Amino acid sequence: MIQASLNEEQLKDFNRNGFLTIDKFIDLQYIDDLKNRIALLFKGDFETGVEPDEWNWKKDRDPDDVTRQICNAWKSDLLIKQLVCSSVIGECVSRLMGWSGARLIQDNVLWKPPQGKPLNYHQDAAYDDWIIPQTMVTCWMSLDDTFKDNGTLEFAIGSHKWDLSPPSENFHAPNNYKKELHNYVNQNDKTLQIASVNIPAGGVSFHHGLTWHGSGVNKSNRDRRAIVAHCVPNNAKFHPTNCGGTGPIYRKYKLNESDELDDNFFPLLWKK
Repeated sequence: MIQASLNEEQLKDFNRNGFLTIDKFIDLQYIDDLKNRIALLFKGDFETGVEPDEWNWKKDRDPDDVTRQICNAWKSDLLIKQLVCSSVIGECVSRLMGWSGARLIQDNVLWKPPQGKPLNYHQDAAYDDWIIPQTMVTCWMSLDDTFKDNGTLEFAIGSHKWDLSPPSENFHAPNNYKKELHNYVNQNDKTLQIASVNIPAGGVSFHHGLTWHGSGVNKSNRDRRAIVAHCVPNNAKFHPTNCGGTGPIYRKYKLNESDELDDNFFPLLWKK
């Protein structure tokens, strides 16, 4: 379903910039099926009968011009599970981060419609203080051609070398999606360079959990859809006390008398 083989130059690019983009990742024969599955999910049609952990947009309840998001769609749809639980993703992120293995901590299904509003700049790892070590890497897979005018992903180059900041406020549809990024840069005397992801449908972008990123308005007349796999080291555990970030949602999968991340809820993707 997906293929990738990272070379040493790509690993160096990731370590230098905090992200890496590749034009070819998902086999194109699956793209239309994945788009159809996404449409069914947002209609509340769950193949497995299991509702996802987060479902942030519903028709006739929420505005049409906001970015639609579902978290842990792998529990609800088998094709999406096949994608985000791929060992190829696990091996790629492990090589990029220098881990001995990786597991899925959460997936995202993202659908930004025409004129869809921004997502705030943030660091993914800021939301996961309920695990140790508090680190992650993200695999962002595009189902549509992505470019600046349709609200593609943007990165602050090299920001994975900056400190971890608190979770961003007003995550969905902020008035100024770069405000918190600019505040951090100004307060900490950082140099800001922005890079936009420009990849065709089926391409992928990996980014470090500390890399500041966000996305602007979809100014085009086409949908922009992506499926995301957030990964952590295979030996990550629940923090014994912290319950911040997304912890209130996901700590319900913690087993009694154990801090281990259970494979049934946080699938092991790959291990040396």
